[in-house]
Amino acid sequence: MPVPDEKKFIFVVYQLFKIKPFVRILIICLTFLFFSCSEADKPEKVTVAVAANLQFAMKEIALEFEKKHHIKVEVSSGSSGTLTTQIKHGAPFDLFVSANLRYPNKLFKDGMASKKPKTYAFGSLIMWSTENQDFTDGIESLKSSSFLKIAVANSETAPYGIAALEALETANLLTTLDKKLVYGESVGQVNQYVKSGAVDVGLTSKSVLFSLPESERGSWGEIDPSLYTPIEQGIVMLKQGEVNNLENATLFYDFMFSDQVKEILKTYGYDIK
Repeated sequence: MPVPDEKKFIFVVYQLFKIKPFVRILIICLTFLFFSCSEADKPEKVTVAVAANLQFAMKEIALEFEKKHHIKVEVSSGSSGTLTTQIKHGAPFDLFVSANLRYPNKLFKDGMASKKPKTYAFGSLIMWSTENQDFTDGIESLKSSSFLKIAVANSETAPYGIAALEALETANLLTTLDKKLVYGESVGQVNQYVKSGAVDVGLTSKSVLFSLPESERGSWGEIDPSLYTPIEQGIVMLKQGEVNNLENATLFYDFMFSDQVKEILKTYGYDIK
């Protein structure tokens, strides 16, 4: 005879107490063991939103963190502005590793983090091409007729895009080169444009060079850092991490300031001060 849904629990308890005591104890112990093992089998993890310029270094950082703490790092990469929008709309990230302090500070101001963001590194802006190009004249090299399409990241969402346009404007080249500019959502997309040959040169993060074998790096030139505001990259722990994953989020946050990570960041072209 079927048991009504609302009475199932009572029925199960009643049947349990009808069986012999030692069998009842065995069932209870086995049930407890099953649920304990299920909880233990759940993989520990930390979810991190990562600015596109850092995606190459982050692969190595995440690997070293997982080796040390046996906690999986789930990374979502994109422009800092796009990630900020996702966080505001409830994306379940524990931490935000941004390409500047502007976006983390905005999240802190909006109450999505209880502590101010902290600088973990400084980025460098370069001109990069897969072709053999001459960058000996610095940013003035972009006036060459060999550069018909110049990729920059969207300054509305990407800190390296802000730095690129600022550098061009400071060098009095923005108006001259405006019609040659091709915009990508992030430096990641700028890098794709360069790699595919869709553009002749890209203004991007120096870190891209160290994600490639030396034979595939093409040619590049560093943009004078005095032409743009220092790219102060910041990290912030989000309320999601504080409330739901504090232990793991804290471990990763602290790891980002360890000597081990500092050395990794240096090998990817970042400055540590």
